[in-house]
Amino acid sequence: MQSEIRQWIAESRGKLENGALEERDLDKLESFLENPPRPKIMYLTARSTNMRSGIVGWVVFVPGEKPVLRLPGDEPPYDSVLEAVADGWRVVQYPIPKLYEYKDLENDYVGFDFILEKWN
Repeated sequence: MQSEIRQWIAESRGKLENGALEERDLDKLESFLENPPRPKIMYLTARSTNMRSGIVGWVVFVPGEKPVLRLPGDEPPYDSVLEAVADGWRVVQYPIPKLYEYKDLENDYVGFDFILEKWN
């Protein structure tokens, strides 16, 4: 939202200098306040703590929306955590591998959860 407001300010300064600022310009600013951005939270379980490793599990939560009680699909939304970051997601928590001792198990990737957020 900050980038939209900064863009609005830049455009409005130009319009103000030219005498072209109109009421609908202020309506646009007001719409930013009426429809505040909402965060999305995404858990990505990777094959390791490496942000380039493949994704083996994922879920996305949107506060205020009812949870979807179905699998999100067969293909993860991103091939890696870095790909998600390149799409605008921010990592808010990295995995802490010392908390997990899954040695010699097929699911030794359990615990490599990255938590990301994105504001819309």
